[in-house]
Amino acid sequence: MLFCGAFRETAIVISAFFGGLLLALPPKAAADENGTEFFEKHIRPLLVERCYECHSAKAKKLKGGLRLDTREGLSAGGDSGAAVVPGNPEESLLIKSVRRLDKDLSMPPKEALEDSQVADLITWVKMGAPDPRVASDHVEATPEKPPYDFAAARRQWAFHKPEPVTPPATDSRWVRNPVDAFILKKMEGKGIAPAPAADRRTLLRRVTFDLIGLPPTPAEITEFLADQSPDAFGKVVERLLASPRYGERWARHWLDVVRYTDSLDTRGFGGGSDVADAWRYRDWVASAFNRDLPYDQFATQQIAGDLLEKQPGGFFDPAKIIATGMYAIGNWGTGDADKEKVYTDIVDDQIDVTGRAFLGLTLACARCHDHKFDPIPTADYYGLAGIFFSSRILDQFAAKTAGENPMRIPLLSPADVAKREAAKKRLPEIDAQLAHVLRPLAEESRNDGASAALIGWHLPGADNPSLTINTSDHDVTRGTVKVAARSVVLHPGPHSAVSAVWRSPEAGTVRINARVSDADPHCGDGIEWAICKSGKTLASGVLEKGKSAEFGYEEAVIAKGELLALVVRPRANYSCDSTRVEWSIRSLGGRVWDFKEALLKEGGKNLDGAWSICAGEGTAFADSAPEAAPLVAERQLLVEALKPAPECHGFREGGIPKTAYEGFHDAHIHVRGRYDRLGPLTPRHLPVLLAGENQAPIGDGSGRVALARWIASADNPLTARVIVNRIWQHHFGEGIVRTPNNFGKLGTPPTHPELLDWLAGEFVKSGWSVKAMHRLICSSATYQQASSSPDAPRDPDNLLFGRQNRRRLEAEALRDAMLSTAGQLDLQEGGPSVRDLMAPRRTFYITTIRADRATYQMLFDAADPTSIVEKRTESTVAPQALWLLNHPFALAQARALAQRARAVAPDDSARVRWLYESLYGRPPAAQEIAIGKRALAGGDDAAWEAYCQILFCANEFTYID
Repeated sequence: MLFCGAFRETAIVISAFFGGLLLALPPKAAADENGTEFFEKHIRPLLVERCYECHSAKAKKLKGGLRLDTREGLSAGGDSGAAVVPGNPEESLLIKSVRRLDKDLSMPPKEALEDSQVADLITWVKMGAPDPRVASDHVEATPEKPPYDFAAARRQWAFHKPEPVTPPATDSRWVRNPVDAFILKKMEGKGIAPAPAADRRTLLRRVTFDLIGLPPTPAEITEFLADQSPDAFGKVVERLLASPRYGERWARHWLDVVRYTDSLDTRGFGGGSDVADAWRYRDWVASAFNRDLPYDQFATQQIAGDLLEKQPGGFFDPAKIIATGMYAIGNWGTGDADKEKVYTDIVDDQIDVTGRAFLGLTLACARCHDHKFDPIPTADYYGLAGIFFSSRILDQFAAKTAGENPMRIPLLSPADVAKREAAKKRLPEIDAQLAHVLRPLAEESRNDGASAALIGWHLPGADNPSLTINTSDHDVTRGTVKVAARSVVLHPGPHSAVSAVWRSPEAGTVRINARVSDADPHCGDGIEWAICKSGKTLASGVLEKGKSAEFGYEEAVIAKGELLALVVRPRANYSCDSTRVEWSIRSLGGRVWDFKEALLKEGGKNLDGAWSICAGEGTAFADSAPEAAPLVAERQLLVEALKPAPECHGFREGGIPKTAYEGFHDAHIHVRGRYDRLGPLTPRHLPVLLAGENQAPIGDGSGRVALARWIASADNPLTARVIVNRIWQHHFGEGIVRTPNNFGKLGTPPTHPELLDWLAGEFVKSGWSVKAMHRLICSSATYQQASSSPDAPRDPDNLLFGRQNRRRLEAEALRDAMLSTAGQLDLQEGGPSVRDLMAPRRTFYITTIRADRATYQMLFDAADPTSIVEKRTESTVAPQALWLLNHPFALAQARALAQRARAVAPDDSARVRWLYESLYGRPPAAQEIAIGKRALAGGDDAAWEAYCQILFCANEFTYID
């Protein structure tokens, strides 16, 4: 009843939120592009391969009156009616036929389609059966097709290098820099005036979210309003560009494009088949933006960073290896049993992301046939494929039924690798020399052998000698070793025994009882054991494989501090020498020291001072043996050198070892995209359209260095245009080219081609500086316009950029803004992702799992990690509002915000003003203060929390003007 009473007047805020959401619709352009891409990659090749023989203009006899080689034929259907009902696969005859549920409609007649092909057709129909073919587009391309007229194609704007452009002359006082001159010229040609300038509060909120993805604080607002100097806004831009938050914000934009994910699937999270080290690439991108790494180097390092140290003047830099992780996090069928298809799919993904991310071209559409819209022949696709087939992100293929394990690359220089190899060789030599002294096993490993019941102890830097403790009440099998319930197992090293040592805490006579058993009965050549006192053997023996032995010694006289040891020595096949040990020592006075019980009590920790588990055998511990000291010190240095190196995913030179792709190879054209139908061998080369007909042959290596240098060249007609367009897009909500991943025929033409060319030229002249481009754009009058204009109805899509576009906060910015205003945001930088949405880390660091669609990120339209995303969609669904009203995270932030507001101001009026400044960047109106005070009458916690939650839910919080 609290909402209906105290908050009746503020309920309008919730209504505004729902109403505002209903205005947002997914952009049609993005849906159209995705549908076209899906058709070209999956449907057209399938129709050509399996259907055209009977259902095309080339068919000897057209079957059923149905043609599938044109959009019109598909739409008209055949003798049985319409073949496809867009959006409804259950009612589509095509789907019924390929499912073969009706024997009279089963198609193809001789051999059924693969399940994956049927699934592709169903997906396509659900998408609305998008079909970009035109009436004349029914003759399929073949490798023998006459070449394109590349000279004519290069006359298209996107495919020739930008010409130097002079900004239009103007004496308008509105113009602040050349960007405005280009924009104004277009507007004047349409008789449209620029929008008024945004007020300073709106401008500060806009640029702060744009550059760092967080709202400005009240203190920052006050400081900016008080600064009346001409460069006040420029100082704000510089402050934001210097913030580490900038790199996190703009890295996320790039990660959208390169289909970033922290994990592939919840079922294998963090395992060998996952991309558990992808976070290093994420952090590299953030660092690159913060450092303002020149974009040509940014591109080069991602394509060939692992090879740059081998170039003239190169040096080892682990960050450059990490940069190639972009290619290792791709979306391809990791569990496919057809491993040759897996490799072709990996290469296709890599060509696709290279083309769309850096060049704004859909190169992958030429996998199965010559590109239908852009002058990219299939031969160019396989010229690039040879480069990527000659590189690898896998060390080997997994078994037929298993998923692939992405390669993990140690971040070590060649010199470091050589040192580690030398240390690995030296370490067992030292262990052999120290075998006559006792060295306690000091390094613990929990969940030993991937079992939560097992605790292991070993020497630093060596797996064996070792001790394994099973603390559970059930047996645990690890390989061929059976670790019985509540038992202790010793294992010697290759050159060193393992000893369970008892140091007598008192002088006297003791009785000894011991039992040893072979814990690995299916392996090895038995167990050699001994019980020793001060170096003298009291008992010893060799067990046959799988056998046990017991030993009792009635009366042994022992001095205080003297050592008794049960020793297990290595046999010829030491790896099978796991030995279950039980032994106890009893004084004549009745005191008992039980080895097994002492270890089980606390998993080998906090022993009573009598027991030690040691590598080696002898009468003295290493720390009291002077002759051992130099070797112990050397060993410690070697162990330090052998600590696990950080690893990353990424590229290595050469195809996958022990496959047909090992080494460096040109690729055959795969007819219709099938690896089992090979056409002519195609030398590795770059797309002829852009790189020309007279290319230098690719000699040594894969060719990635040549590819990287060509993409990052100022002579490349697309690279600078594409990235400048992306930067513009994230400042205005739309790019100058509104299909940022497609500058080809199916993309939208630039609204201001001269402006984009001029910006690209300035970008290259600045040293490919992304931050310089921010400064240029943000300082323009165009950027600083208000989001409303009297002339808006004359340009409803804002193609002329005569006003700013009002934008909704993305998933990351929305959550981060809640954390920030509530005073909860953890600004820790970098490191592995965090799975807990309740954690106060930036959303940039919250785990993204490719196969998990039921996440906060997906609900609020974050980038789909299965796709190369050029622009996010904006969906409108009730669960978004319900999340803000009910999710524990939203409630927790409302609670924290309420507590913060009550602490920062002395009365409710001041607190309401602080809330409006913090959340909306403006002071409240008198009516809003009055509503707030009435809502908070009584001042109880529940009222404050509900009020703050309503303010979070307002459109004004979730949108930027």
